Amino acid sequence: MSRHIDFAHRAETALPGLDPARLREAMIAEALEHGLEVMQEANGGVAVLTAYGRYTLVSQAGKAHASIESPRADWLFALKEALTEKVSALHTGAVEEMRWSDALPEGSRPPNFQFVEIRSITSVGRDFLRVTVGAEDLSAFGDDAIHFRLVLPAPGDAKPEWPRIAANGATIWPKGEKALHRPVYTVRQIDMTRGELTFDLFVHEGGRATDWARSVRIGSRVGLTGPGGGGIPQTLGITLYADETGFPAAARILEALPPEATGRAVLSARVGAACGYPMPTHPGVQVHWRAGESSTRLADRAIAERATHQAHSLWFAAEKAGAQKLRVWCKANGVDLRDHYVAAFWTQGNWT
Repeated sequence: MSRHIDFAHRAETALPGLDPARLREAMIAEALEHGLEVMQEANGGVAVLTAYGRYTLVSQAGKAHASIESPRADWLFALKEALTEKVSALHTGAVEEMRWSDALPEGSRPPNFQFVEIRSITSVGRDFLRVTVGAEDLSAFGDDAIHFRLVLPAPGDAKPEWPRIAANGATIWPKGEKALHRPVYTVRQIDMTRGELTFDLFVHEGGRATDWARSVRIGSRVGLTGPGGGGIPQTLGITLYADETGFPAAARILEALPPEATGRAVLSARVGAACGYPMPTHPGVQVHWRAGESSTRLADRAIAERATHQAHSLWFAAEKAGAQKLRVWCKANGVDLRDHYVAAFWTQGNWT
């Protein structure tokens, strides 16, 4: 993100009880892992630039203080939530003492949460279900709004509890038997006129969302948070690698690329092209199907082919082990991850 972006929205909070040096170290480590830009502040603080805005951490009288800036209010809230999760992982007590300067009234609904109604569920190819929901407000879902979280109650919970704003301005999520499941999906289509959002769900045994999609009734209501994450690469050249979990995002990208763009897409499914997923065609992008290639094999392929596609944007979405392997290689070989996208869409043994 440019340093000259107009950050029209800002929020700040003290972080009592949290060691500034420890948070600074954690922020820098995560930023480097994801290829984000880190700027050292003259006062010993640190700023991290993301696609949604800027985090700044400083030490005031030996105490941690954080501020967040963003060009959009919904992005600002998403950044606040992300920082709250990071602080909670380091020191739960610090979260309880946080007080965001722009906090919403206690007990209100988080601004990035809404209810959606199931309109239809149909099969797509061999291994996907296409789900269409009616939403309350899709105004934040622009052309580049590619991901969101589905919010599902526990199986059999007829009276679920939904998220609410705490006194400190952070979101309180139900815990224990009332805990909500929040898997990430890619927006496949948006119909603003009808107020409908469509996404494709990869069917896999043992997946909680798969079990939900197979049994949910039309007209049922669940939650949704977003948009957030990822985005459509702004490029005229791309090399793309994905397993089934990345197919919907790959499809969005192929549709959005300008006609003059060139590249290749390597797609791995259990049965290759026979999976029947309706991948869009693009005149300048060659699609190559592979049968059952692991994420590490996809990463090996991306590494081997990088030499002949150095001018292309690299886009990779598969299981965590492959994403980690590719990130390590990129850092060791001078490939700036700020200009590319390498993401783990799932973790072995932890289907959603």
